[in-house]
Amino acid sequence: MASADAVIGIPADGRQRGVAGRDVPDVLRVILNGAVFVLLWNHVWLKDLSDRSMLAASEDGSLLTQILFLTAGAAMAAAIHRIGVRHLRPLMTRPLVLCAVWLGATALLSVEPSLSLRRLALFAIAAMLSAGVLIVARSPRQLALTMAGSALVIVLASYLAVAFVPNLAIHSAFDVNSDPSHPGLWRGIFPQKNEAGAAMVILVIVGLYVATVASRVLGWAIVLLAAGFLVASGSKTAILLLPVILAVTGLCQVLTGGFLRRLLLLGPVIGFSLISIGSVLAPPIQDAVGSLLTDATFTGRSEIWQFAIDNIMIRPWRGWGIGAFWMTERTMYAGSEELTWVNTVDHAHNAYLDTALIGGLPFLALTVVAFVLAPVRDLQRVAGGTRLDAETMLFLRLWFLGLVSASFETVLYNGNNATCCMFMMAVFGLRLRTRYAVAAR
Repeated sequence: MASADAVIGIPADGRQRGVAGRDVPDVLRVILNGAVFVLLWNHVWLKDLSDRSMLAASEDGSLLTQILFLTAGAAMAAAIHRIGVRHLRPLMTRPLVLCAVWLGATALLSVEPSLSLRRLALFAIAAMLSAGVLIVARSPRQLALTMAGSALVIVLASYLAVAFVPNLAIHSAFDVNSDPSHPGLWRGIFPQKNEAGAAMVILVIVGLYVATVASRVLGWAIVLLAAGFLVASGSKTAILLLPVILAVTGLCQVLTGGFLRRLLLLGPVIGFSLISIGSVLAPPIQDAVGSLLTDATFTGRSEIWQFAIDNIMIRPWRGWGIGAFWMTERTMYAGSEELTWVNTVDHAHNAYLDTALIGGLPFLALTVVAFVLAPVRDLQRVAGGTRLDAETMLFLRLWFLGLVSASFETVLYNGNNATCCMFMMAVFGLRLRTRYAVAAR
């Protein structure tokens, strides 16, 4: 009979598999994973948005971010090596490998190679951390309790920041590039209210997982705290998407057939893509969106999307390189014939457009196969025709969050983004379960 860890899809450690002397103590597992979750969910605490020095463009990145990710990456690499790199072999699928190769090649061919290589290194470390937490966790309960501890650190710190340093935790009219609707909205320890909102959606999903696997009281406390902060953040996209995510993934418990699940999961993704990018490319869709919504520009995003599409077509086959298009001198001063506010944004507010900007249209196609279609296939391999267990539901919710967020935010290939990191963890988790969960059948 397979070990308990093998059944749920989190690989057993070396000692359980009979490899003496290769175990990692539980206390080190919990500390490492807890620190990684806090780092991935937010590593820029209490940013002063009234500091006008932020207006200056910087392509060098944050030294603190680099140190934190390098330190966490080294610790995680050591833990994975000790437990067994073989546990990551199921992730070496053809779509994922092709994405990695194409991403590396376009970084070398980037218009800013040194910048792209630094961004690629950060993303590679974030991807390793996202996969590593699943390898390091000894059991579902340990994973759930570790995530619960990290979630409480994030959400309680955010509430305390609002209470004791509101000038650093609540948007005000003095914020640089302040939106007229932002003052009074909570951001807690996060740099911006939309980042706070996205993180709180993640914590709600984590809280539901904790309530199922470890502690109902602790889990629902996290859910209520995170939901309350989400409302106070006023993040419209996050507030809109949370009930959609919970409803669609909940229906996956009822509709167990492969075709129905695919339709249920991919339908909203296609729908959001049509009303976002479609509203720019197709005038009839734009007219339909305008008749249904009071703001058919999606708070100015449509202008950014058109700018991104125009520049994708300049380099449609190899892209500009990861991190080499937005917020560089190329876009700020030479990205178009006329300097507008669009030239000063730092991403396309659409993950699919940013993916095409990074590596061209072929890279976008590879990404859809690896991160959209393959996880649906893996889901059916794990739970085809059956209800979803707690771990599969956690991965499904985080994966679906990433996909539906992708139409309005850049959540792919961005190691600094919490949704991106949890999305990758979900993709890796579903893939790992296709190998390790088979023992439960």
